[in-house]
Amino acid sequence: MTLQTMSSIGSLIFGLASAICWIISALVKVPPAKGLEGKPDGSYWAGNVLNGGDLYGTLRAQSKWNSIAAFAASAAVLLQIAAGLLAAGS
Repeated sequence: MTLQTMSSIGSLIFGLASAICWIISALVKVPPAKGLEGKPDGSYWAGNVLNGGDLYGTLRAQSKWNSIAAFAASAAVLLQIAAGLLAAGS
């Protein structure tokens, strides 16, 4: 297996990982604090409820998954560049 092929395969893997992480980020929801389960959307002393989940906890979880997705997308692009340079050098 050539370096160009390995770079292309690596790019596909990191691209897929990025897509999966962005899907998880879009779907993740952190449950609200104890005592706020089932409460309507709003601000409470114990936390903020939005769409049935803890607002700040959900934002933190989305941020984590978005960061992982961005890293994976960057790695995919870098591997695509490497594959292109290896192809041009052949």
